[in-house]
Amino acid sequence: MPILLLASLLLLVPAGGGAEALVPLPPQPAKIAWPSVAWPETELAPNVDSDALAAAVETIFETQPVGGLPDTRAVLIVQGGEIVFERYAKGFGPESRFHSWSMAKSFVQCLVALLVREGRLEVDAPAPVPTWSEADDPRHRLSLRHLLNMTTGLDNADGGSDPQAFVGQLLFGPNAQDMAGHAANVRFLHDPGTHWTYSTGTSAILGGIVSRITGPSREATRAWMEKELLDPLGIKSLVAESDSRDQLVGGSHVWATARDWARLGLLYLRGGEWDGQRILPAGWVDFTRTRAPADNNGTYGAHFWLNLPAREKQFDPLPGGPASAFQMSGNGGQYVAMVPERDLMVLRLGEMMATDWPSMGRQMAALIAAFPTPAAP
Repeated sequence: MPILLLASLLLLVPAGGGAEALVPLPPQPAKIAWPSVAWPETELAPNVDSDALAAAVETIFETQPVGGLPDTRAVLIVQGGEIVFERYAKGFGPESRFHSWSMAKSFVQCLVALLVREGRLEVDAPAPVPTWSEADDPRHRLSLRHLLNMTTGLDNADGGSDPQAFVGQLLFGPNAQDMAGHAANVRFLHDPGTHWTYSTGTSAILGGIVSRITGPSREATRAWMEKELLDPLGIKSLVAESDSRDQLVGGSHVWATARDWARLGLLYLRGGEWDGQRILPAGWVDFTRTRAPADNNGTYGAHFWLNLPAREKQFDPLPGGPASAFQMSGNGGQYVAMVPERDLMVLRLGEMMATDWPSMGRQMAALIAAFPTPAAP
């Protein structure tokens, strides 16, 4: 391993991180084109259990609330860098944009990574939040690592589906005018780095950081995103919403087609490299899929979910699925799940009007199970 890459990896994943061994990330097969223009497509490999896959697909599409439209609107599967399966509910298709909900958290993490690569942010430096800038402010000690791991200790947790909860007021109430500002100006409940709490507000703070650095307007931030990320990957459909202060929402409200969500997932499955270009810093994806070091955290890395044993107030992302899997996930059952040892990515997009997280996680695991792990050489 090159010395610079090793140093970067050690910086991003310190000894205090999760102790689980990481499965190596697969390279893009030499003869498979990168989907910078169009996705390559192929048939299922002979070793795929096509009957099991067909049964899993029917199950995941069969749940229908009143009105008859399936909860699942899209399933897309990529193996070896090629689309091997794609299906949409009636009225949806490859050009349909799907709402991220909290998959936006993973997207804003990607934007932070670009700024780290450019040298404009440092993972362990004090997070550049204006109201935290005074040295005697206790929040001045909060770093990007705390924010990305959801271990700030700040009193801005989501707090359930009550519209009066912090997240409801942040996304849909008066605090939506300045999401990052309201999310940042709260008190501590825990010492930084000691307690994990899921927080859309924390992602809003990151969105504010990205926007201030790349601004001063949403148009300027958009132009930077296109140059550094969207255009190299061939992502054309993505829309990332901002608040009235031109700050990225950060924790929600990104829209993209299934194929463009898959491009973002492939970037992470390929370790942050794309067609000979390093998009994310060396070691960033291993940091992404390393469990955040807090005693009450089992399944969260750096703004991505991990398929490890859940702890307090966490869910099992893919019950019975591979422990190496890591994913973007959002309300309504949005999944972009990467499985390194199978060079596999499985997307499910839609709603959860008549199903629930445990059922959806098992259905996703069933899709993955149809693709066997390659035998050791």
